[in-house]
Amino acid sequence: MSETHLSEIRVDPLINKEEGIHNNQPQELKMDETLGNYSPKKNERSSWFSSIMREVKDTKNKQPLGPKIPKVSDNHRNENKECYSPLMVSIGPYQSPGHHNNLREAEIPKVSMARQFILDSGKNIELVYREVEKGIQNAREFYNEIDMKGYDDEQFTRMMFLDGCFILQFIHCVTHNYENLEMTDRQVAGVKRDLLLLENQIPFPVLKSLTSLRYEKDGTNHGMKHVNDFLFFHILNPKDKPLRTRKLLWSTVSLLLMFLPIALPFVLSRYNHGLVFLSMVPIFFLMELCLVIPAWLLWLLLRKGRQASGYDSQWQPDEEPAHLLQLLYFLFIGSHYIKGKSSSRRCGHCLSYLATWLKKFIRTKCKPVARGRRGHYLYYTAKELKKVGIRFMSSQTSALTDVKFKSSFFYGTLKLPSITIDESTRSMLFNLVAYETSAALNPLWVTSYICFMNSLIDDADDVKELRSKGIIINFHGPDQQVADLFNHMGSFLEPDTSVYNDVKREINEQCESIVKKLVAQWHQTYFQSPWAFIAVAAAAVGLALTATQTYYAMHPRDPSKKN
Repeated sequence: MSETHLSEIRVDPLINKEEGIHNNQPQELKMDETLGNYSPKKNERSSWFSSIMREVKDTKNKQPLGPKIPKVSDNHRNENKECYSPLMVSIGPYQSPGHHNNLREAEIPKVSMARQFILDSGKNIELVYREVEKGIQNAREFYNEIDMKGYDDEQFTRMMFLDGCFILQFIHCVTHNYENLEMTDRQVAGVKRDLLLLENQIPFPVLKSLTSLRYEKDGTNHGMKHVNDFLFFHILNPKDKPLRTRKLLWSTVSLLLMFLPIALPFVLSRYNHGLVFLSMVPIFFLMELCLVIPAWLLWLLLRKGRQASGYDSQWQPDEEPAHLLQLLYFLFIGSHYIKGKSSSRRCGHCLSYLATWLKKFIRTKCKPVARGRRGHYLYYTAKELKKVGIRFMSSQTSALTDVKFKSSFFYGTLKLPSITIDESTRSMLFNLVAYETSAALNPLWVTSYICFMNSLIDDADDVKELRSKGIIINFHGPDQQVADLFNHMGSFLEPDTSVYNDVKREINEQCESIVKKLVAQWHQTYFQSPWAFIAVAAAAVGLALTATQTYYAMHPRDPSKKN
C-alpha cells in the first residue's frame, strides 16, 4: 500500500466553500426557525415583567383613587347614619339644604356671618369674590363629578364664597370674639359638630385664599393660627399648655435659682446701709455651687429620660390638607407637636433613669420576642389591670401616638392621652374613621385608638378609673354612657394590628407574670391606704419589741459582770 503524503492532497477552496455552504444551509435555516419562534415569546415575557415592575414602582407613591373630599361609604353610613348628617349648617354640595328637609328651618343663616367677615377684612366684596373665583375649577375637582352636575360655575362659586366666609367668621368669633356670636350654646356646639363631618367640607385652598385676604401681614398668612387654635383648644380641648408658656416658665425658674444666691447679698446690703453682707458673697456662691448647680444638673438628667411635647400655634402641616377634617386628623395624631424634653414629675423615675444609664455599661442579651406572642389584642379591662399593679397616667400630650407602657419590678404604668367626651365626640370619631378608610391611610390611628379604649372599658368602673387619672374628661353624662359609647363604636371596627402592638404585648406579659401579681397583691393589701401602712408599721414595731423582750428574757444580763 502506497503511502500518501500530505503534500499530495489538494484542496480546492472554491469547491470546499460551496460544499460548506451547501452542507451548512439546513442547520442555519433550522436556527433561524428556532429564533423566529422564540423571539416573540421572549419579547412578550420581557414586556410582561416590565409591566409588573412598573406597577410596583408606581404603587409606592400612588394616591387613593377618588375625590379629595369623598362621600361616606355605604358600610359606614348604614351602621351610624345620624353621625354623618348635619344638624345646624350645611357646607358644600353634598349636604345642601335641598337634600335635608329638616335642616331648612334649623340652619344657621350664613349671609350675616359672611357680611361680617367682609366688613372685618376691610376688603371690597367683589375683590373677595374674585379671589374665590380664581380657584373654582380646582375646587370642583375635590368633589364627585356626579354631585357637581347640578351646579354651574356661578352657583358653585357663590356656595364656596358663602361657606368659606361663614366658617372663618365662626372660627374667629369662637376663638377671639365670642360675645358677638349671636348663637346659643347649643347652636355653637351643633355648628362645631357639623364643621367636622366628612361630607360637610369645602376645599382647604378656598379657606386659605380667604384667610390670606384678611389675616395676611408682611407676607405672612396668620389665618392658619386661628384655624389651628380653634381645632386644638375648642375641639380637642387638651390639658397640655402651649410650648412657649411652658418654656418661659421653666426659663424663669432656672434663672431665679441660678442668680438668687448671688443677688441676695447685694439686696440685703442696701437695706442695711453698708457692705456688711457683701462679705457673704463667697458663702452664697459656694451654696450655689453645692446646692443649686447639682439640683439643676439633676433636673437636666431627669429631662433626658422623658419626652414632652408642646403645641405650636404657628405649625404648618408638611402637606396641605384637602379639608378641615383632614387638618383635625393631623392634629389628633400629633403631627403638630414639637418634641422636646421636660422634667419628670415623680422622684421614683430617678431609679429607672439610673437603671437605663447603667444598662449602657452592662452588657445584657435582649430577649427575642417569640413569634405568635399575644400582642395584637388586649384582654384586660382597666379595673383588671389595676388589680395586677398597672397604674394609669395621663400623657403630657393629647396625641393618639403618645400611648406608652413602662414596666418595673413593683408596678407598671400605662400612659394614655386625655380625651374630652361630649355629645359630638361620637360623630367626630366616626367621621375621622370614615376619612381614614376613604384615604386608605396606613396605619389606622383613630380606628385602633377606639378599639384600644374599647378593650380597656367594659363598664362604669373602668371609666371611673380612667376619669380619676385625667385620661377621660367626661361632659357626656354618667360614666356608664361613656362606657356604652366606646363599646358601641368598638363593635363596628377592626383595629390595625401594627398600632399599639408593643404596648399590648408588654401589658399582657405584665399580667401573665406570677411574681408581679404577688407583688401587686401585697402592695394593695398593705400599702393601699395610709392607715394600712400605719397598721403594718405598728405591727412590725410591736413584733420587733416582742422579739427583743423575748431575747433579754432568755439571756438575762448578769449584774455582777463588769462592763
